[in-house]
This record gives sequence, structure tokens and C-alpha cells, in this order.
Amino acid sequence: MSQNINDEQQSELERLNRVLAVAKKNGNQLFIQNIEREIAAIQRGDCSPLIEEYLTESERASIKR
Repeated sequence: MSQNINDEQQSELERLNRVLAVAKKNGNQLFIQNIEREIAAIQRGDCSPLIEEYLTESERASIKR
């Protein structure tokens, strides 16, 4: 799976997996692909691809802890 993930990342993975199950049930391919990208990024310890793609640098900086 991944390097060591923290509790926040684990919670996010659990939430994303629940959302992924619903998307698969509904057959929404675009949504499925985006969620799978998010899950893979968290498992690698990377930043969210959606945040990287859609937020400006200042917006990304404002959400970093």
C-alpha cells in the first residue's frame, strides 16, 4: 500500500472508498477515475491531484497545515 499514513490520511481514504463504492454503483466513470486518482495519491503520500489541478498556488498554500 503506502508509506506510513497518518490518521487524517486514513480517515480520508475511508471516506474516499465509501464515495468510490457509490460512484461505481451509479456507473459514473469520470467520478470513479477522479476518486481513484485521489486514493492513489494519498497512498503514495502525494498531494491531492484535484487540489494541484484546480487550485492556484495561493489557494493551495492557504489549506496546507
